[in-house]
Amino acid sequence: MKTDSAYILYQPLSIALTMDMLGGSLTQRIDELSGDFDPDRSVTPLVLSPHLEVSDPDGIITVSDQSSNLIDCRWYLATDDSDETKRITSSTSGFTLGEAGRLTVRRNVEDYAPLHLYFSCAFIDPRTQRIYRKQHQLTLTSTRSADLKLSLELDVADKMPISPFKNFGQRTIHATLRNGEDIIPIDGVNAFCRWQIWDKTNRVLNVASSTNDIFVDAITNDSITIDRRYIDREVLVCEVWHVLNPDKRLRKRVKMYRWYGAWDDRCVITRGKFVRPDTDEFEVMAIVDTDKGQVVDPAKYFDITHVFTTNERGAPQTVVGYGETVVVPASIAGKDPNVIPVFGIETKERTALRAVTIGNKEVQIDGKTVCIQIPKES
Repeated sequence: MKTDSAYILYQPLSIALTMDMLGGSLTQRIDELSGDFDPDRSVTPLVLSPHLEVSDPDGIITVSDQSSNLIDCRWYLATDDSDETKRITSSTSGFTLGEAGRLTVRRNVEDYAPLHLYFSCAFIDPRTQRIYRKQHQLTLTSTRSADLKLSLELDVADKMPISPFKNFGQRTIHATLRNGEDIIPIDGVNAFCRWQIWDKTNRVLNVASSTNDIFVDAITNDSITIDRRYIDREVLVCEVWHVLNPDKRLRKRVKMYRWYGAWDDRCVITRGKFVRPDTDEFEVMAIVDTDKGQVVDPAKYFDITHVFTTNERGAPQTVVGYGETVVVPASIAGKDPNVIPVFGIETKERTALRAVTIGNKEVQIDGKTVCIQIPKES
């Protein structure tokens, strides 16, 4: 009997190999400030899972996902499989091999050293037992960036009233720069600070200087020390910027002003209130009251002028002294029993200390600037 065999012909498979990624992407971010990786693969590893998609035109292979049927899976720390010494094994640090070619990456990648990975695998066509080989190459990289959420704080309020009755002297103002909740040191390396003073005459901001500004005692990287005795009304501006973003400037303004608050004055005749034949002098005291109580030694803070007159119509007012207390002879009232002596005071606030100038130059004695206080006109 003569026979003839038939041949079974299959159409070629269409095979595509892709890589599924779990736990992140191929690129990490390195925080410029902390050096932390996001994500940190030592905590949240990247899982690379090969995915093989098979399409059978004849319809014999009905399941398209053939990832679980991959064989001879190999990973290399390279761009190809030419060097077996670069093959990833169970002893390769930072990597774990799994089933069906799955690779778990626990290694962080520096931005200056990208990591190349090469994957090779095989698939057997169950129809014909033909072996298909597939490859996939990818690169793990990192980028550096700074997630800056900067805020500037000063340890004083935006408005800083300066009472002449208390806290009279130096005050150090500190600046604090934060990135979120973290404090960034203003040290001339990570961040920079510049203190400025508003020039009322020229209407510009000038850089503060302990040499040129009389109320500035000292300036450091993150602070300025002022002497409140010299401040009437000043505007201080703190400007801070981070080294990674010098174009973004943060500013805080502080209005500093000399402030007496509410006060009232009165004069009291402490000796000679009742005039007798043997009364030889009057003593008059000026008293200044505030909501905090009576001011001790008011002549330190106020310009006080004592005035004498009488109850007579048109009687002249005569200045008889200055300061907290004056003593005048009783003869100033005369001998007429119908003429009643009357004492009064005129009290004015004083300015802060001001430099004495001659020809726009400060007057100095032994290298120290001569300063005065001037009564304020109401």
